[in-house]
Amino acid sequence: MSVDVLFDSPVVRVRQPGRILPTQARYEILGDRRDRLAFAEETDRRTRLQMLKATLPTAPPPDARILTVTDADDQAILLLTRHPNGRLAEVHRPDGTLVGRILATGTTRHYSLTDDQDQVVATAVGELSLKHFQVTAPSGARIAHVSKTWAGPVKEWLTPSDHYKIEFTRDISEPARTLIVMMTIMLDLSLFGPM
Repeated sequence: MSVDVLFDSPVVRVRQPGRILPTQARYEILGDRRDRLAFAEETDRRTRLQMLKATLPTAPPPDARILTVTDADDQAILLLTRHPNGRLAEVHRPDGTLVGRILATGTTRHYSLTDDQDQVVATAVGELSLKHFQVTAPSGARIAHVSKTWAGPVKEWLTPSDHYKIEFTRDISEPARTLIVMMTIMLDLSLFGPM
């Protein structure tokens, strides 16, 4: 299934399975009927000791994190690479061609989404809580709203697992739609997820 069809849903949900101390990042990507569109999983697995050390204030900065995105048939469709500084992520197809980049500009509240030619296709600005992001097209028109949603008491209190909802307010073309969905995962890895 092509990415153009894969994320073509008015509402996309990104959810993490609940684990107390996860050793790798995992995300389910669901459509508006809560049907599974894709699954993103980190390629490297860390030990629990490495995870605990990463939470210490003296921990070195994390390495690059690479997630493979597969469709419902477990076919790889994308690779998301979040660079070590946490401010840049690149999205590639499995053959290595660049889909686009997600770059934190200024603060962790402002993001620029660019295509493979470094042309801005969307910008995202978050509220101070970093739980709601408005996404606009280069024209200034609002095209999506990304929000961190309540995952339930058990997940919220006992795990670092988070849930997100992406509401597309109008039809938008690729690569903006894919980059918005991947931005949600980058936000979680950089702002809310475990190191």
